Amino acid sequence: MNVAVLVQQLINGLAMGCIYSLVALGYTFIWNAVGIVNLAQGDFVTMAAFLYAATLSNKLGFGLGLSLLGVAAAMSVFGMGAERVVYSPLKDAHPRAVMLSTLALGILLSNMYIIIWGPYPVTTQGPFGQGVIHFGEVSILKQNLFVIVITGVLLILQWLFFRRTTLGKTMRAVAQDREAATLMGIDTGRTIAITFANSSILAGIAGILLAPLFMVSVDLSMVGQKGFASCVIGGFGSIIGATVGGILLGTIEIFVAGFLSSRYKDAIVFLILIFFLLVRPQGILGKKAGESL
Repeated sequence: MNVAVLVQQLINGLAMGCIYSLVALGYTFIWNAVGIVNLAQGDFVTMAAFLYAATLSNKLGFGLGLSLLGVAAAMSVFGMGAERVVYSPLKDAHPRAVMLSTLALGILLSNMYIIIWGPYPVTTQGPFGQGVIHFGEVSILKQNLFVIVITGVLLILQWLFFRRTTLGKTMRAVAQDREAATLMGIDTGRTIAITFANSSILAGIAGILLAPLFMVSVDLSMVGQKGFASCVIGGFGSIIGATVGGILLGTIEIFVAGFLSSRYKDAIVFLILIFFLLVRPQGILGKKAGESL
C-alpha cells in the first residue's frame, strides 16, 4: 500500500470524522440535558448547508466569516424555537413521545427545504474551492484541513465554555441533576433552551463545513444518522466519546470507500452500529448502566 495514499486517506477520514463529531456532540448535549435523542439533528445540518450554499454564499455572495456568523445566529434562534415548540409542551410526557415529535419536525423540515430551495442539489465552492496543499506525495484538500482546524478550535471553545463560564457550569449542573438544579434556583427551562441553541449551532457549523465537500440536498440529513452512530460507538452521553466515535467512524468510512468501494461504506458503518448495540451498547467510553433491584 502506498504510504502517501494511506496518509491522504487518513486525513480525509479525520476531516469527515470531525464533522460527525460536531453532529454527535449536538446529540450528546441534548441527551444529557433532557434525556431524549433529537431525531431532527441531521435535518438541522441540512438546513444550515442549504442556508449557506443556496442563500448566503451563492445568492448573496457572503464570505465565509459572515456566513458563519449568520448561520450560527439563525441556528441558535431556530434551536430555541424548536425547544419551545417540540420539547416544552411535551416535557412531562414519555421520552418516546418527545422523540417522535422531533422525528415529525425532521420530516416537516425536509419537505420545507424542497419547497424553499427546490428539489435539485445545490453546490458551492466555498472559500477554498478545490484548492490542494501538497506535502511531498501527499495531496490534501484545503477544505479538509480547514474542517480539522475549525473542529479543533470548536472543541477547545466548548471545553472552556463548560469548564470556565457560569452559564456552562449551570448547563452541566442541569445535565447532571435537573431536579437538584431547580432546587438550587437555576432556571432549568432557560438552560435547556440554551442547550438546544448550542446543539443547533454545532449542527449549523457542521452543515457549513460539509457544503463545499458534497452536493447539498435533503439526503444530507444522513449525516445525522452517522452522528447518532458516533454517539453509540463512543458512548452515549459522553462528550469525549462522541468526539472519538465520530473520528473513528469517519476514518473507517473513508478507508472503506477508498480501498474497497463507496457502495459499501454506509452498509459497513451501520453494521458497526449494530455490532456495538449488540455487544457493547454503552460504547467505547460509556459506563454500563447498573441493574435496578
